[in-house]
Amino acid sequence: MFETTSRIEEKLATGVLRRGFLGSLGRWAGATAFGLAGLLTTAGTARADSYTCCTYTCFDGINFYTQQQCIKDKLSCPPPSSTSCWFSGSATVANCKDCPCKNCSGGG
Repeated sequence: MFETTSRIEEKLATGVLRRGFLGSLGRWAGATAFGLAGLLTTAGTARADSYTCCTYTCFDGINFYTQQQCIKDKLSCPPPSSTSCWFSGSATVANCKDCPCKNCSGGG
């Protein structure tokens, strides 16, 4: 009787240990999957380049004209290159070719 009870206790203890191990293994696998997904999402976002199209209106004494400068990875436009120009707007784009200004002089 004592041997039978000991074998039953041993089997129960082994089963509990296995369940505990498998449960913790599942939690670790889930945490690793979430961490890896977050890392991959962040890495993909970080690699994306952004450009700012800076548009300036200029006056040469006779005519008004528009200049545009495309700068990479900056949120604010630099001051105009000439005292006869003033900042008139900006747009964030994925590529300098996507700048909205048509027939602009100058470039960046």
